[in-house]
Amino acid sequence: MQLQSHHHGHRHHAAHRVVLPPPDAATQLALDAAIRRVETVLHQGRMLTPGEALALAGPEARHDETLFSIARAVAWETGRNQDELLYWLEEKFPALA
Repeated sequence: MQLQSHHHGHRHHAAHRVVLPPPDAATQLALDAAIRRVETVLHQGRMLTPGEALALAGPEARHDETLFSIARAVAWETGRNQDELLYWLEEKFPALA
């Protein structure tokens, strides 16, 4: 009888958030591109938190970005997993998650 459940490829920490294993080489390249994009958008003052994006939903927010929109775009461009990219972006930029 097994008392603990095992999640293949994922670990959980105390807050029950899934912790992913380190990204593979191709995902790391995509993540590096996404991080550069986040840093550029931050420098331009066009980065929104999810709450800000909801508050501005409409034409005013069309030129701004969120971590989700950047993860989605980079995943589309590179063929990588959007959720994994978003996970790592949220880890690097927690104030924007």
